[in-house]
Order: sequence, then C-alpha cells, then structure tokens
Amino acid sequence: MKSLRFKKLWLVSEASRAARSVEFNPKMTLLVGKNHTGKSTLVKHIFKTLGCETKGKTDRWDNLAISVLRFDLDGVDYLAYRRANVFALRNESTGTMKVTTKSSEWSEILAHLFDFRLMLPTHQETLAQATPPFLFLPFYFDQDGSWQKQWNSFDKLTQFSTWQKPLTSYVTGQRPNGYYLAKFEETKAKAEIGKVSHELGVVQAALVRVKKALPRVTVRMDTGAFKQEIADLLRNSTQLKQEQESLRSKAFELASVKESLSTQIAMAKDALRDLEGDLKYLTESKVDPTLLCPTCGTTHENGFPIRLELVDDAVTLRKIAAELESERQKVDESLAGIQGKLNRVKLKSLEIEKTLQVKKGALRLQDVVDSQSSEVVRGAFTKDMDSLKKQLAKHEELSADLKDKAAKFDVPERTKEINAFYAERFELFASELGVQDLRDDVKKKPDAGITASGSALPRSLLAYQFAVLHTAKEKGDAKIFPVVVDSPNQQGQDAEHLSQMLNFIVKRTPAGQQLILAVEERPQGLPFDGTVIELTTPYGLLDATLYDEISDELQNLVDAVAEGVNVRLANQRIEVLQDTSE
Repeated sequence: MKSLRFKKLWLVSEASRAARSVEFNPKMTLLVGKNHTGKSTLVKHIFKTLGCETKGKTDRWDNLAISVLRFDLDGVDYLAYRRANVFALRNESTGTMKVTTKSSEWSEILAHLFDFRLMLPTHQETLAQATPPFLFLPFYFDQDGSWQKQWNSFDKLTQFSTWQKPLTSYVTGQRPNGYYLAKFEETKAKAEIGKVSHELGVVQAALVRVKKALPRVTVRMDTGAFKQEIADLLRNSTQLKQEQESLRSKAFELASVKESLSTQIAMAKDALRDLEGDLKYLTESKVDPTLLCPTCGTTHENGFPIRLELVDDAVTLRKIAAELESERQKVDESLAGIQGKLNRVKLKSLEIEKTLQVKKGALRLQDVVDSQSSEVVRGAFTKDMDSLKKQLAKHEELSADLKDKAAKFDVPERTKEINAFYAERFELFASELGVQDLRDDVKKKPDAGITASGSALPRSLLAYQFAVLHTAKEKGDAKIFPVVVDSPNQQGQDAEHLSQMLNFIVKRTPAGQQLILAVEERPQGLPFDGTVIELTTPYGLLDATLYDEISDELQNLVDAVAEGVNVRLANQRIEVLQDTSE
C-alpha cells in the first residue's frame, strides 16, 4: 500500500500580491473558520493542486493563483505545482521534475506515482485510465457535494460511464490493480481483433474485384534479371507516386492557409483604412466636446483620449497586418519549395519510363505489368491475407489469456468476505451515528445507494464512507491516504448530532491515516490530538504581508516550472517543423 501525508500548502496570488502557507500536522489538523474565511478554499486547493476539479465556486478568488502542495509518499518528499492548466511534480530527493500542460499526461504521472491502475468504462465503450479525482474520492468529504450523495466530492466525473461500481470494487479490494490492468489489455487486444478482422475483410473483397478487372495474360516472359529490373522500377514508381500525392496534399493545405491569410490581410487593411479615415475626420474637425456622425447621425465624444485610442487601434492593426503578411510570405516560400519537389518527382518518373524503353525497346512498363498482373496480384493478396490471419490468431489468443487472467481476480468467496466485513463496519458506524431504517442492500454491499433524507442523510453518508475506508484498509490494495472532511454541519444537524459526527470522525479515522477536519466553530470537549488553525478574516485567506516571503520561498520552483514549460513548447515547435519538412 502507498502511504501518503500532506505536509504543507502554499497559495500565491500575483494579481492581488497576497499569499498564505499552511502546515498540516502529520496526525490531525483542525481548520476553524466561519463562512467566507477560506477554510473550504484551502481544503479544496489541496485537491485542485493534484489535478481535481472541486465542486462549488470560490468567492473573490484569483483563478490564476499558484498552489503548491508538499507531500510525503512512502518516506519521499514531493512538491506538486498547479497554475491553471500547468502542472508539475518534483521529487525533492532526486530533484527530478515533470512538467505538463495536459491533464491526460498529469493523470498518467499520478497514476504511475501512486500505482493507481483503475480502468473505467468510457462512453465510447472502451476502458481508460481513471483520472486523479477517482484516486482521492474515497478520502475527501466536500462541503458542496459529499453531504448530499455518495462519491460526489468532485466535478467532471461524467467523462466515464457507470464508474461507481468499478470504483467501489477497486477501493474495497474486490477487484485490485491486477484485474483492471488485465481488462485494459484485453480491451486493447479486442480492438486489434476488430481492426485486423476489418482489414482482412477489405483485402478479401478487394481481391474478388481485382480478379474481375485483371487483363488476360497475353505476354509470357522469362523473368530472370528482367523480372528484378521491373520489380525495382515498379517499386520506385510506387514510391514516387506516394511522394507526389503527399506533396500535392501539403500544397493544397498550404494554399488553403494562404487563402485564409489573404482574407485576413484584406480585412485588416479595410479596417485600418476605415480607422484612418475616422482619425483624419476627427483631427480635421473643429475641437468640440461632441461630434455628429455625418453617416448615421449618432453623437460621439470628440477629444484627445478618443483620438489617442484610434491611434493605438491603428498601430495594432498595422502590426497585425504586418504579421499576417509575414506569415503569408512564409507560406509562399513553402509552396515554392513543394513545387520544386513536385518537379523533381516528375523528372524522376520520366527517367523511369525512358529507361524501360531504352532497355526493352517498345515494351512499355504497362505491358509488363499487364502480362504479369494475374500472378503478381494474386500472390501479393494471398501473402497479405496469410499475414493478417496470423495476426488475428495471435490477438485472439492474447485476448483469451487476458480474459482468464482477469477472471482469476473475481473470486466469489473473497467478495463475500469483503462484503461481510463492510456490512459489520457499516452497521456499527450507523448505530454510533444514530442512523436507523436503512435498506438491507445498503447494509450488505458497498456499491448500494444511500437514500436517507433530512439530517440523517449526512450521517448515513459518513457511516457509509468510513465503512468503505475501513474495508479498503483491511481488505483492499488501495491507499493509506489522508482523510479530509469539510464542514460536516450540513442538513440542519442539531448540536447533539453534530457533536456525535465530529467525535465519530476523530475516533473512527483509520489508524495511521492523517485527518484534516474543517469546521465553523471549535467544538467543545472534542478529543483532538493535533494542530488547530483558526481563520478569522472574511475573504482574507491570503495575506498581502506574506506575499514577498512566500514568493521568495517558492521562486526556485516557479522558475523551474517556467523553464520546463518553455522547453516543452520548444520541443513541440521542433516537432511541427519536422512534420512540415517531411
């Protein structure tokens, strides 16, 4: 199992030049603050930094703020960084860093780090790697969603279909990593089976059509050296044709780009012409505070600021037009290069035809192809079909093996044992929280739905989630992750029930797992062995007096991330240039 501890969270807003850092106790941290003091914002940013999209909106918050989370994973410190769509992970022991601007790449980085291989069904009926929210769902109670229904702490979960049952099976250990890896590979093998089967069918149908179209054999030749010569010429001719088609395609694409740029240039010049006319009119007109438009009769302000704005707009339009002209020139150069390549290809094709005529007199390339077509084509198709049939058999065998491998993880006795453990814990926790009249299926299976109402709903959900956490620790190969609970005072809990819930959370957090608990008021008599952090200023989570200190503390990391992003963009430009040159 992976053991995770949150150690410190930094939040920095460059827009408001304010910041905050919070250190978490390795055992328990109690965040105390009224509404709008930022306790939920702080908690949400733990998971936002790790790539999750939390529920609810954060009032007066800078969406471009930097968040950095220090955490310990199996004794190794890491720093996770996020700003908008820029993610980074640095191993503090080795100094190695991974930077990405793609959420899919970030998901794979965390999946590898946490050995998280849950595969979930997509809407395209395939399996895909589960994203970070599914890694942290069992351990986070969000105030805006978790107290209304199960597994509701994060947004953007609907990219997968029917994910609740697979997630529950994974967390509780009924279907561990090995099962989902095998199912994922089986899905890939099945996709290859479909692909190869389709290709085989296309080849077989093509052979039937080609046989009907092939000319009768009128020339019989002793192939020998001539056969090899013809084969070489055919191969060269085919390659030249492919190259010619590729060049024509690129030329068409560039011509479309050029046409688009020309249209944009014309639009920019028209707009500039109109703008310069307006500016001339305003400059030559009398200096009046207002000006009547001779065209539409509308009254406009007439003063130096207005003319200055028009001048700025004109400068901007000239710059845009110049940039577009530069882009069009580059496209023209690329088109000229492609045309040169097309001419060279044409010359090579003519040379092949000339060589055939010189060596074999009046016997043209087409004559040779026609005379040998039946045997050559039939042999080529047979060879392709044999190859595809071998591939198909290989993928079918692999799919069957993977299906058997996945089936070995589905052990009814183990599932029964896990469900029994869950049922025992859920009934115990429900009684401790004063929850009654729950359906039998909810008590017996962790994938059943909670349907309580009123103030009993949050307590039912709390009992359920903690029963899942205990089952995961005892029976699953899931994770020893921090348990984060935000604002359990939901759905009108009275003082007695709220005290009951808070004491339960502290008492029943699985041994060895860190607890971060956010509440509006510090509870009296709560046996809390940890750190208490009080937030008192409405909309004052970030402190301007801490900005310089925290910015300096994070500067090395911020610079390293910026360098990583620049390297990534440079590599992408190189790839684009390489594709263009090819």
